[in-house]
Amino acid sequence: MRSRRLNLLLSLLLVAACQSEIDDKTAALVTETAGGAAAPPTSTAPPPDATVSEVIEEKSSIEWVGAKVTRDHIGKFNDFSGYIQYAGGQPARIAFSIDLNTIESDTEKLTAHLKSADFFDVARFPEATFVSTSITEAPAGATPPGTTHMVTGVLNLHGVQKEVTIPATTQLTADGVRTMSEFTINRHEWGISYRGAADDLIKDDVLIRLNLFFPPPPAQA
Repeated sequence: MRSRRLNLLLSLLLVAACQSEIDDKTAALVTETAGGAAAPPTSTAPPPDATVSEVIEEKSSIEWVGAKVTRDHIGKFNDFSGYIQYAGGQPARIAFSIDLNTIESDTEKLTAHLKSADFFDVARFPEATFVSTSITEAPAGATPPGTTHMVTGVLNLHGVQKEVTIPATTQLTADGVRTMSEFTINRHEWGISYRGAADDLIKDDVLIRLNLFFPPPPAQA
């Protein structure tokens, strides 16, 4: 009887350990390779004479959650920039870049490891970028609940460019524009394939949380 109880307890602990904040989150739709690793990164610079509102970094955040069998790790990027480009008073493009050297996790050892060639390899690939190619209204039933737009664009990470579609929620107030997005990506799609310890493997998916704040849209002439 004692042995059965012990086995049950160990089973329950294992199930609890395997649960992750990443589970059941909306995945980014990867539609195609955008030029592959050989293509030069898509420029994040706005076109000449474009009407843009630049992200207010101190009111914004880019966070992530990674997981292995036993636990989640949370972190963020401390330095990034970006903008919304407007056309006819409507958002026509969003772009941002992230300084991967500023990655921060919940342990110093992991932070250092994430910068190494096992993961982001920041010595070779110091920057990640995203440049949208289309912004459309979300269809009925889009996930997660509250999604207002679908944003398609090129994510350049770890020397690999892929076109992805992500959900976004945009809130317009008198103070500015808040754009939020939560989605997962499969790290192997971008060539980040370190497996982790044999008894504590790293999950394929990584959860990304974007919380970007911009000034109000420019007044139309």
